[in-house]
Amino acid sequence: MISRDKVGCPVGLRGRWCGCALALWITPLVVIAVLVVARPGYRTVTKPCHQAVDRWWAQHPLYEGPKGMNYLPHFPVLFTPYHLVERRLGEVLWRCTAWIGLAVGLGFFSLALMDGLPHRWRAFAVTTILVLPLSLPALRNGQANAHFAALLLLTAWCLWTRRWGAAAICLWLSAGIKPLGLAALGLACTAYPQLGWRLALGLPVFLGFPFLFGPPGYVWSQWTMAGCNLCECLVVTQHRFADLNGLLRTLGIPLGDAASMEVRAEAGILVAFFCYLGIRRVAEPQRALVWLSAAAAFLMLFNPMTEANSYVILAPALALLAWWELSHGTPSLGWVFAGMVLTMGLLPNALRPLCGNHFALAWHPAMTIGFLAILVTQVLRSCRPDTAAAAVLGPGLDA
Repeated sequence: MISRDKVGCPVGLRGRWCGCALALWITPLVVIAVLVVARPGYRTVTKPCHQAVDRWWAQHPLYEGPKGMNYLPHFPVLFTPYHLVERRLGEVLWRCTAWIGLAVGLGFFSLALMDGLPHRWRAFAVTTILVLPLSLPALRNGQANAHFAALLLLTAWCLWTRRWGAAAICLWLSAGIKPLGLAALGLACTAYPQLGWRLALGLPVFLGFPFLFGPPGYVWSQWTMAGCNLCECLVVTQHRFADLNGLLRTLGIPLGDAASMEVRAEAGILVAFFCYLGIRRVAEPQRALVWLSAAAAFLMLFNPMTEANSYVILAPALALLAWWELSHGTPSLGWVFAGMVLTMGLLPNALRPLCGNHFALAWHPAMTIGFLAILVTQVLRSCRPDTAAAAVLGPGLDA
């Protein structure tokens, strides 16, 4: 007789899927750790992070334009533990932090999506296969985008499970890692009004955090410089970024500085309305997944300094929605989402001999536009009068 677990899945099969999922996360981590230890200065973007820590504690200016550090004053403080240990150990630990965050967030979400159903570990293994190709470059290079992606993923899981305080902490921490977290925070508040007062309580803590680690005059000067630096980043025009303008530049029809800023502002308003009027009517767990997807897609398309490796932020949303559609919704749509995330992860390297590094600058935003269009259409259809009543009764609207 075949032994089965409480949800009817053969124990041996469950163990194989579990082992597969863990191996998919652990094996690349070990390989990358070995590479980092062997050559800690190769294929890494952490040099400016270490420089920022030295400057912070020496009370020197942190900012030198878009080519330097583009984070808030929180970042040097948060990165300090990785700077203080031996260089190789710090580089490995920095990558491990993002790696663990992504694996835990994806595991929590994928297992919970199949709660009470067979093959829960298969969900984790399949979503891992979908996520890793698009995520590995950021993880290999030690980019803060991977940490930011992990925090957004954990935020979405906390929102689904109504852990409002934990969600607020993750959102404020994401803003400390990358200023993009402020946009994600605003979209979360419009989709989940329960976050409002909790985020308000965190605001003075967030603003005052850097003052705990430096003289008030110096910290205030860095806050001021951070604002100026972010304004400079809004008008970056180089053809090396994979935002909406990266796609348009590839097509030969780039937006000017003023037009680009207007489009970003209008898009932000539209996405906020979508979160407020659309996502709030969707039942869980789709509600949390749609928020994660909308926030990640908006940040990818309308951050003028989105790189190809930044799409690690979008990868978990695409993978989880692909699995949800394959197992609970429209399988054909699930295959479309799976194809999107896999082509974004695999095609740039395959086509580099033909297209150089420019393929991802057009392909990634094009896929994101298609994904966002499908997402909006699906949500609007689910909020029609004949389905709105059922959606309003969904568990995600409980305070």
